[in-house]
Amino acid sequence: MEQEKILIIGAGLAGTTLAHELQKSGHLITLLDKGENHATAIAAGMVNPMVFRRMNKSWRLDECMRDAVSYYQILEQLFTKKLYYPITIRRLFSSLQEREFWQKRQEIEEFKEYLSPISEEDNDYSKTINEFGSGRLKRAFWVDALAYYDENRNYFRKQDCLLEEEFDLREFHAEKGIYKGVRYDKIVFCCGYLNKYIPFFESAPVEQTKGQTLTIESKVLPEDESLNRKCFVLPLGENNFRIGATYEWNDESLTTSEKAKDLLLEHLQVLGDFPLKIIEQSVGVRPTVLDRRPIMGQHPELLKLFIFNGLGTKGYLMAPTLAKDMAAFLLTGKELDKEVSIKRFEKKMN
Repeated sequence: MEQEKILIIGAGLAGTTLAHELQKSGHLITLLDKGENHATAIAAGMVNPMVFRRMNKSWRLDECMRDAVSYYQILEQLFTKKLYYPITIRRLFSSLQEREFWQKRQEIEEFKEYLSPISEEDNDYSKTINEFGSGRLKRAFWVDALAYYDENRNYFRKQDCLLEEEFDLREFHAEKGIYKGVRYDKIVFCCGYLNKYIPFFESAPVEQTKGQTLTIESKVLPEDESLNRKCFVLPLGENNFRIGATYEWNDESLTTSEKAKDLLLEHLQVLGDFPLKIIEQSVGVRPTVLDRRPIMGQHPELLKLFIFNGLGTKGYLMAPTLAKDMAAFLLTGKELDKEVSIKRFEKKMN
C-alpha cells in the first residue's frame, strides 16, 4: 500500500485513536490541535458495557470491548503511564421492572460475561438506599481522560507530528488538500463540539451538550465499586469521588452553575445522605448526535475531506473499533457501517 500523508484536525479521543491506527499501517500523520479539549474536561472515561433500564448491551459491545481493553493497555506500555482502571459497577435498580430485566438477561449466554447473577448480598446491599435491589456489572473500566489527552499530545509532539495551533481556514485549500503550503492526501476533521464552525461539515448534526461534574471527598462512600443510579459515583482513591454528569443541550458555555451543582447533589441523595466535601466542579462540552451514533465518512464533493466525530458518552468504548473502521475506509475504501455513515444525513445536508 502506498504511503499516504494525512492531516487530522483535532487531537481528542477520535483524532488520537485514528492517528495511532494509521501509524500502524505506516502512513504519515500530522495532528493539529490548539490544546483546549473541553470534551476531555467533562469526560469521566467510564466504560459501561450496558444500557440500563432495559438492560441491553451497548452497540457492537463484544468487538468494542475487546479492541478498547487492548488499545488502552498497549498505550499504557507505550507511555509508561497508568490509563486503564478496571472497576465493578453496582447498579441500584430504579424499579422492579428493571430488576426483572436484569434477572432475565443474566440467564442468557451472551450476557453472562457482563452481568453477575443477583445474589442475596446484592439484594441486601446496605451501603446505599436500595429499594429494589442491586446488580453488579462485570468488565467495566474507566480511562483517565486528562492523562490520556496529555500523554497523547506529548507522544505526538516528540514524533514531531503535532501542530499546536488553531486551524486557520485562510491557509487551507480544501479542493487541493493544502494547508499552510503542505499538500495532504486526505484531511480528517475530528473537531468535536466545534464541528459547526467547520464550513465543510457544519450541516452534520453534531450537537453541543454541556456537562458538569463534581469531585467530592467522602469517608462513607464505598471505594471498591462505582455506584450507579441517577448519577455515577466513580471512586478516584483516597476518599475522593467524581459525581456526574449533567446534560445541558445546545450549550457551549464553559461556566459552572449552582443549578448543576444542586442537581448533582440531589441525584447523589437518591443513593443516600452522605457527609461530603466538594473539592471541585468541572464543566465541558460533549460532541453528541441525536441517534447516538458517531458521524463518519467523506465529503460528497470535496473528496479529500473526511469526518470522524460525535463519539458521545460511549466514546471511550467505541473509539478504538471505530478508528479501525475509519482507517480501513480512508485507506482501502471499505464501506462504513450504515449506522455511523454520514450518508444517513445526506438529505438533510443538501
